[in-house]
Amino acid sequence: MRYALPAILLTCQIASAGAPRTGAPEPPPLFERWDAAYLEGTRAGYVRTSVSAKPGGQIHGLVEFRLKIKRLNEIMQLGMDTATYETADGVVTGTYMKQYLGKAQDLVIQGKVEGTRINLTLNNKTALDPAPWDARVVGIARQQRLFQERKLKPGDQISYKSFEPQFNVVVDVRVTVMDYEMVELVPGAGKHKLLRVELKGNEVQTFQPPSLTTWINEDGAQLRSEVEMPGLGSITLIKTSREKALAPAAAATVLETNRIIPLGVRLPRAHDMSSATYRIRVKDAADPASGFSADNRQTASNVKGDTFDLTVRRVIVAQAEKVRPEYLESSHFINSADAEVRKHARLAVQKEKDPWVKAGKIEKYVATNVRPSAQESLATADHVARTMTGDCTEFAMLTTAMCRAEGIPSRTAIGLVYGEIRRDGEGQGRPSFVFHMWTEVWVRGQWLGLDATLGRGGIGAAHLKISDQSWHNENSMTPLLPTLNLLGRVSIEVLRAE
Repeated sequence: MRYALPAILLTCQIASAGAPRTGAPEPPPLFERWDAAYLEGTRAGYVRTSVSAKPGGQIHGLVEFRLKIKRLNEIMQLGMDTATYETADGVVTGTYMKQYLGKAQDLVIQGKVEGTRINLTLNNKTALDPAPWDARVVGIARQQRLFQERKLKPGDQISYKSFEPQFNVVVDVRVTVMDYEMVELVPGAGKHKLLRVELKGNEVQTFQPPSLTTWINEDGAQLRSEVEMPGLGSITLIKTSREKALAPAAAATVLETNRIIPLGVRLPRAHDMSSATYRIRVKDAADPASGFSADNRQTASNVKGDTFDLTVRRVIVAQAEKVRPEYLESSHFINSADAEVRKHARLAVQKEKDPWVKAGKIEKYVATNVRPSAQESLATADHVARTMTGDCTEFAMLTTAMCRAEGIPSRTAIGLVYGEIRRDGEGQGRPSFVFHMWTEVWVRGQWLGLDATLGRGGIGAAHLKISDQSWHNENSMTPLLPTLNLLGRVSIEVLRAE
């Protein structure tokens, strides 16, 4: 049992398609379970859960997740490994996580428990800020025995603590036992009477991970699990054999419905608009405006229930703000000190001295030289500087890092942008807003937006900002959580456009 699966699916990153990557050879496991993974009904990967004995009596619990998907006509493989190291009596002494960020790029975070904190190391060399620890955390190995030990029955409610290395936090997981249901495991092979169990963790930085539903037999063994993942779709895991789990699988098509917000009207010359007002609904939100940034270019008004009006302007008023040093510093994702990043920056700006003109030259350089591709996802700036491929996140990361390399304070912005989305077989694209990332630079006493995916020398009223991030001390996908909160919940109406 691994509640972390929802979080894994939210934060695991795209790796190049092909054979799954695994770690060093392991001793024969004490416990092993294979689950075939289905995305929207298509078998597209697997989850392997194992428990092994290590030298010195240590127990190693490991969850390996792989899922092959097709997005924007490119085939990719999602992948992530998480592990805990435990004593024979279940005390967690260490953690491990590997995320696959893109082609030939991994992110590894190891943790060592020291009393009330866990000391973390990035990629085997960089010490990170310690995270709070709770001695009651239940590791992966012991989680496999938890249902059997509790002898669950309908109406039971239990809870336990789990460390989620994607966010470096301890999560309280609530387990609610429902009733027996007749569940089909293999199509056409009949149904089994299984006990339905629902697991739900607490919020992580305002993000509520979706509930995981699992069905167990009378021995407490999980035979089927389901979770609805924002931006990805319905994931089903069905217990199977190793051979069947590893058998060649199709690439499941990712539905873009949660990422695309259709509009009722077309916006001609949308990116030339000087101002616009939108009526936005965030389904079931008590404070819908809180999901969007309030700054000197966009303001919220007329909040009623789960709707509000958002006015966005191209002209920005200067602010009396002191820019923090983190907007100039090199970091894990915005590693502006990298030699290749700095080389691209020098090629872009040449001898220009004016900060805003330099930033515009960098935007144009990235727009011209980086090749659009869905084979990367949130790769670090130095990685993009070498591959020169990616989607909006890579364009934004490299642009931001190149600006810092030239002494221009910068950050990324995450939000929505207008576009006309053409589906297969369609001639004209449909007016829509899509989730997006771009760059903001601090010049002339204000934050100004640049979007290297468009290369227009700035942004107008067709960019709706949700949040911004310096990526200072960030080594996970946590900055994306505000966006995940909105997937599948937003509708937009254009009230005024100039």
